[in-house]
Amino acid sequence: MMQSRIFALEAHVRFSDRVATVTEIIQTENASIAIWGVKPGQIVQAHCHPDGQDTWVMLRGTLTYYLGNGQSQSLNAGQVAIAEKNQIHGAVNENSEDAVFVSIYSAPQIGYEKALP
Repeated sequence: MMQSRIFALEAHVRFSDRVATVTEIIQTENASIAIWGVKPGQIVQAHCHPDGQDTWVMLRGTLTYYLGNGQSQSLNAGQVAIAEKNQIHGAVNENSEDAVFVSIYSAPQIGYEKALP
């Protein structure tokens, strides 16, 4: 059983000068929740998950979100992006401000395969 059910998201976000940084918040039998810190110019590698859905909730900033097949779309604070099983996704921060998003993986072990944006 979970120790806590409520989490202060901003307390968990981390940044690196080198790469986009993911920090796991919690993993249960049904989902895994992580928070990402993406500085300007950093990339979340295009990928897909063969065994589950990856839902991104933008908290701040803007990312160029990869849709696969060379397509992309802006993902802004307050928006949610859903990548179902095997749907390519990833992002690049092409702006001058840090971007932060929460990633909710359901089921928690969804696999990972690199893909072309």
